[in-house]
Amino acid sequence: MAIHMYQEITVSCMETRTVMILLLCLVSAVVLVSGCTTQTSGPVTTQPAATVIPQSSSTVAVKVRTTLTLSQPPVTESLTAQKTGTPTTVAGDLTVLPALDTSEKVRIKARNFAFDNSRITVPAGAQVIVEFENEDSAPHNVAFYTTPSLTATIYKGKLIDGPGKITYVFSAPSTPGTYFFRCDLHPYMKGEFVVT
Repeated sequence: MAIHMYQEITVSCMETRTVMILLLCLVSAVVLVSGCTTQTSGPVTTQPAATVIPQSSSTVAVKVRTTLTLSQPPVTESLTAQKTGTPTTVAGDLTVLPALDTSEKVRIKARNFAFDNSRITVPAGAQVIVEFENEDSAPHNVAFYTTPSLTATIYKGKLIDGPGKITYVFSAPSTPGTYFFRCDLHPYMKGEFVVT
């Protein structure tokens, strides 16, 4: 795509140096105005061409031609502003940001028939990733309940023989509060599961 602009100026009784300065200012202004009014997504090439044509001994005509070449058409993506709902236009490549990570990683070890962690805290509704390691020779698990009386199960992890490791993944309750976890085979292995 090329944009051509022509401008003729008649200069009377001026020296050549003044004409060249005027010509340079004019070419700069044309390039600047062209750059401000055109959205581009690639490099811009300008090719100014100026010709000085003597018309008489006291008059000089200057003809300026500027060609603006775009190497590729502008790319425009439309986005919606989150707060106001008004459309916004962005020129160029669109960068996609990764989604916020709402997972919470927790490590628990069972050693000598006790958990090394008696209190776990996670955000409400988070994806909970429990990395459980059993260092005992007896089987253990980690199970999450709403209360110590086991009225409702949040998540019941698989039993593993030790020594061994397993990863449990589940969603934390969406209601903040203090819940309960334990080993189902050894109920005295227990702790608080706090959702904030």
